[in-house]
Amino acid sequence: MFKALNKYLPNSIKQRTLILVMSLFTLTSLLLGVVSVGFANHEVEELFDARLAQQARLLLKLAGEDLSEGRKVPTFVYPSVVTESDEYELSAVGHEYESKIYFRIWRNDKVVASSDSQSIEPEQTHYNGFGSAKSERYEWRTFELTKTLEKDNQFRIVVAERLDVRGEIVTEIVLNTVLPQLIGWPLIGLLVWGAVGIGLEPLKQLTNRIQKIEPAQLEPVNLQNVPQELAPIQQALNTLLSEIDDLMAREKRWIADAAHELRTPLAILKLHAQNAESSQNEQERQHSLLKMVDGVDRSARIVEQLLAYARVESQSQGTCSKEIALQKETRQILAELYPIVAEKDIVLEVRDSEKELMFPIEVNHLEIILRNLVSNAVKFTPVGGRIDIGWYRFQDSVTLDVSDTGEGVSRENLTRLTERFFRGSDHSGAGLGLSIVAALTKQYDATINFEPNRPNGLTVRVSFPP
Repeated sequence: MFKALNKYLPNSIKQRTLILVMSLFTLTSLLLGVVSVGFANHEVEELFDARLAQQARLLLKLAGEDLSEGRKVPTFVYPSVVTESDEYELSAVGHEYESKIYFRIWRNDKVVASSDSQSIEPEQTHYNGFGSAKSERYEWRTFELTKTLEKDNQFRIVVAERLDVRGEIVTEIVLNTVLPQLIGWPLIGLLVWGAVGIGLEPLKQLTNRIQKIEPAQLEPVNLQNVPQELAPIQQALNTLLSEIDDLMAREKRWIADAAHELRTPLAILKLHAQNAESSQNEQERQHSLLKMVDGVDRSARIVEQLLAYARVESQSQGTCSKEIALQKETRQILAELYPIVAEKDIVLEVRDSEKELMFPIEVNHLEIILRNLVSNAVKFTPVGGRIDIGWYRFQDSVTLDVSDTGEGVSRENLTRLTERFFRGSDHSGAGLGLSIVAALTKQYDATINFEPNRPNGLTVRVSFPP
């Protein structure tokens, strides 16, 4: 319904509100008018019927001796039938509605008095109570009363009133009720327009404040006495601005770090190229070219790690609802890493628990974590060393252990392992592997800890909460 209305309503909250309010007001006025007509018509009918019955009883009471039996000619209150087109003038204290009221009195079935010469008979004669009648031009509402008085004189009285009189009165009542509302409709529209404008003033202030936000300085929007309808919008906007500000800050840091990390390899590459160009013999030139290849590989690894870190840091919190078999996926991922492990003749062992562990985590996230942890362990483990990988459950949490028999890390450097671009030794690399793991595990509210592996080496423990 609302979607259908949107097609026809203007694209303005103020105009929409005005149209909807005035439409509801008009519809309500029409409904009240219809109800008023019904109630007014009913009340007028009741009032006029009561008056007809009262007039009939009054005439019957006053009939008495004035309508004596010896009267030969009926008494007419008016000489002839009085209509709106007649020039007949009533007395100065009369009223135009006198022509719209009729009565006639019979004494022993003989007309003895009447309001005028016309004869109006109810459709059901000699029937006490209300009825209806028709004359040449009008329809009438009648009330008939028959009663026998003293001396066996039977009086019959018919009192009638034109129905159009009642219609006129009902119309007047309704017009007097509805007409002021119709006349005041434009005034109400102006007042509603002004009231809506005042109500939307905080929205205008919010718009002006948003327009003043500078891209280089994303300050939060803080309006005073913000309405409760706009409070969620202001809060959501400030949250968005804060996230954008953090994202821009991370982007600036990433660009600065990338430029810093790539500056040295590029300078070394340039130096090797110059050495190759100025070499005196083929052996020196080949040596310089091999150094250039190593430098390109290192630069490629740095760029790959930088891009991986940027992707991980820009992702939202992990919301994976599908559980995966951890040991099964781990073995598949390690199978792809086997060449770099076999190159140094390192023993890689996966310790399987008795039961397959299930946990909700994205497969690509698990792959990134394992690739970085295993690659880092291979880098610092000597030829013929050993790397152990194991999953186990403690209470409701799931823990991953990666242990190596490498040279280990000094205690003062354990707390710095997740810092970006930190290298614990002279080994080549970008120093981003463990930073990527820390950033990714943070999305799952997991914790990462480093412990010495006895007798030598390092154990990395990642604990995922339930």
